[in-house]
Amino acid sequence: MPLKNKTAVITGGASGIGFATAEELLKNGVSKILLIDLNDSLAQKAQLLTCNREAEIFYAQCDVSNKLQLEKTLRQDAVQWLGSIDILVNSAGVLEGDPTHCIGVNLIGLIECTFIAVDLMSKENSGNGGAIVNISSTAGLEAYPIASVYTASKFGVTGFTRSLGTDLMYNQTGVKVVAVCPGATDTRMMRESGNRMCTFPWMMPVARELLEKFNLQQPSAVGRCVVKAITEGGPGSIWIASDDKIIPVPPKGYKVTF
Repeated sequence: MPLKNKTAVITGGASGIGFATAEELLKNGVSKILLIDLNDSLAQKAQLLTCNREAEIFYAQCDVSNKLQLEKTLRQDAVQWLGSIDILVNSAGVLEGDPTHCIGVNLIGLIECTFIAVDLMSKENSGNGGAIVNISSTAGLEAYPIASVYTASKFGVTGFTRSLGTDLMYNQTGVKVVAVCPGATDTRMMRESGNRMCTFPWMMPVARELLEKFNLQQPSAVGRCVVKAITEGGPGSIWIASDDKIIPVPPKGYKVTF
């Protein structure tokens, strides 16, 4: 899938992995980007223009765990500003142990956003097809005991991606769904996670010790992986972005044929 003159929507786009992904998409020719975030991104918007001075960059303040806000932002704002959606990157996320908020943002919000976008992008609805990239985590592939709620949310993202990333889905809609699983990345969410991510309070010293040992990669490494997943990945493919390396994950388990 070439990126030249494509349009993109990025949730969690005002900082961290979402913002770095916007930079990489612009460097590769995307012409219009809508950043969706809870935080103000006016400064970031100006910074993004240095990647592609001919691009159009828009911003919408939205809580992805609020379905009514998502519906308005995607069906009205995105359509008005972008015309159509070619790429959706579900990057909004939280790293904490509160089940309602963590699952609500990381998994339910991502699912709702995907369903709305597929409805708009699907060729059966006169859309152009395209690509949806779900930002999961290496915690969505292997157990992270100190952050079990976060891990559960990311296992859900990976499973959701594999379930929609099928020929059945792609042939009907023209939309391929893939996932990128970052390893430890130098984001504000990671730096400020502190004790909030711990499953139990007594795990806090272990969490602090692990955080000190992590070799954090820059968010741009994940952005580059997103570009590779869009341009080279097949439906349902899973990609790891860790230690500045991009690694495709071999399919696991049995494959159901329809």
